Amino acid sequence: MQSFSTRSSIPSTSIPEALQNARKFPTSGFDIIQSNQMVEEEELPDYEADRFYPVRLGEIFENRYQVVTKLGFDLTNNQYVALKIYVHTSLFHREVPVYNHINQHLHTSTHRGRHNIRRLLDSFRVSSQGGTHAVLVSVPAQMSLRDMKLVFRKDGFDEMFVKGAITELLQAVDFLHTQGKIVHTDIHPGNMLLGTWDDQSLKALEDKELVSPVPRKPVSSTRTIYLSRLMHPRVGPMLLSDFGEAWIGSQLHGGDIMHLEYRAPETLLYISWSYPVDIWSIGLTAWDLLEPKKLFTARDEDDDLYDAAHLAQIIAALGPPPPELLKRNPARTNDFWNNDGKWLDLAPIPDDRTMESLESRLSDKSGFLRFIRRALTWLPEERATAQELLQDPWLAG
Repeated sequence: MQSFSTRSSIPSTSIPEALQNARKFPTSGFDIIQSNQMVEEEELPDYEADRFYPVRLGEIFENRYQVVTKLGFDLTNNQYVALKIYVHTSLFHREVPVYNHINQHLHTSTHRGRHNIRRLLDSFRVSSQGGTHAVLVSVPAQMSLRDMKLVFRKDGFDEMFVKGAITELLQAVDFLHTQGKIVHTDIHPGNMLLGTWDDQSLKALEDKELVSPVPRKPVSSTRTIYLSRLMHPRVGPMLLSDFGEAWIGSQLHGGDIMHLEYRAPETLLYISWSYPVDIWSIGLTAWDLLEPKKLFTARDEDDDLYDAAHLAQIIAALGPPPPELLKRNPARTNDFWNNDGKWLDLAPIPDDRTMESLESRLSDKSGFLRFIRRALTWLPEERATAQELLQDPWLAG
């Protein structure tokens, strides 16, 4: 899917008058990217051009939303908004129903975590030659913490920044778990967005497009790919986003979930899961924001990716799993352990991947590692809740 922000061109006047007020963008003065250079969505491993909606700079959706680079403004409500346009092959969309459920609580709850949920403002569908695309309109944000780390802080964020981000993430998750009865299932730094307190940085991007348009790659007469513009982050709230994999209900669920390296033991072992999978992800998210190297890569020393390598790394960090956990699904656990609970060595247990050896940033690591161990436990019922983690001395300190 693609993410764009848009500027509305339709005030409460007639449509023709509104279209006269739409932005007009330069038709020259930009660099042309050569056809043999892969950029933006073309770099995705499963990219197929006709799956994506061919967004055009200046295009107007729903007689309301005008695309202005990848940022814009809703003139009707006098605010910037963001569009997420799904590929047309996305047949089942969980996000809108989940947001409809969340919105019931966002409007009535006084929980502080409601301010750390990225809000959905509107949704509709558009058609292309390939098919029909679902479109979600949300509040805007600057960039994800994953991208922010990749561009600006490759060695990891400062401890105080991590504490603040994780505090706001825990507030959002506590709201989801206690108010909305929702399991997010896809928590990682890529779904943590740096929001905005004001429109100054967003307006700056819009203004730049008018005087210095971004480079673009003409793919065909109907498709052009525009480069994203680097945005220098400003202070803002942390927003938990992307509810496309969320599940509603406090009961136990089943099925394959979670971002690859963030999978909790119960998902790897095909055991029913619930709220604690989000706590596991929060622990790994805190680690990844602070540290340059991941705690779990799910790969062996030859860089081969498989579940046994993932489980071996968890054993290295947490010690062997309790027998009680292995008994919950013997048909699966017997693939990795014998009947006596002995590891079958389908992947070597690395001796250099303990938490103590991998943590490299802190002079006093005891409080941070104690926090991580409250979130990362083999047994899901032994993990702290979001509310309990909010009271942890490492965060409070």
